[in-house]
Amino acid sequence: MARERVGILGLGLIGGSLALALKGKRGAPEVWGCDRRKETVRRALSAGAIARGCTEAQLSACDMVIVCVPVLRAAEAVRRLGPRMRPGTILTDAGSVKSGIVREGERAAARGAFFVGGHPIAGTEASGFSAADPDLFHGRSFVVTPTSRTDAGAILRVERIWKKAGSAVLLRMDPKVHDHVFAYVSHLPHAVAYALVHSVATLPSRVPLGYSAGGFRDFTRIASSNPEMWKDIVLENRTEVLRALSHYRRNLALLERRIAAGDANGLLEYFGRAKRTRDGLLTS
Repeated sequence: MARERVGILGLGLIGGSLALALKGKRGAPEVWGCDRRKETVRRALSAGAIARGCTEAQLSACDMVIVCVPVLRAAEAVRRLGPRMRPGTILTDAGSVKSGIVREGERAAARGAFFVGGHPIAGTEASGFSAADPDLFHGRSFVVTPTSRTDAGAILRVERIWKKAGSAVLLRMDPKVHDHVFAYVSHLPHAVAYALVHSVATLPSRVPLGYSAGGFRDFTRIASSNPEMWKDIVLENRTEVLRALSHYRRNLALLERRIAAGDANGLLEYFGRAKRTRDGLLTS
């Protein structure tokens, strides 16, 4: 049997880490890489992350293509790639918003290729191939977002790739449910972190951030994430993100009222419930 050939479009943090994670693994596919930055492709080749650098059009020669670019660009890429893919091949992605890309993917790949929506639950605030880490997915979860039209065999093939890359927990979730859940557990935290840093940056008097305590640094770490990527994410998932922000504002307003009223018992209940919920994450 011929060795499977997997193409990765976008060799940044996610795509580059995936290529490095597959490198040298027993039974791993031959990996081709494509990136809009030629220097990134050269670095990936030099690191042995990919066997061949290629153009986007040449990715159609692969058995599976994994789109690892920001979500708005991903939809455009899927529209271009889908019609070029051969029957029986797989087009998939690694974006953190799923409903739109799944619709586009199933429409674009309707001629015979299969589309499978995917989302590795891993990442850092860093970006680019220089931040790629072969252990990024080790022990982490990977979510597939199938619909009634998704081929069962294609799902298994996509899951095998990510399991080989280190993913330990494989989950399946409806695309709309995915976008609702991740609006709260991922997209909202990033939006709030950006907003907090922005609020400090726009104060009329300068606050020397060199004196910031660990709380500010820890909480706002993710505000160092790629602005282009997060602009795309919140726009692509805007309905759910706006709902999450509205819910957050209501809870922030409740906190404000209890502070203004000097409500010690209310504050203890508010902080206590938050602590118990957060502590539960560490034991789950």
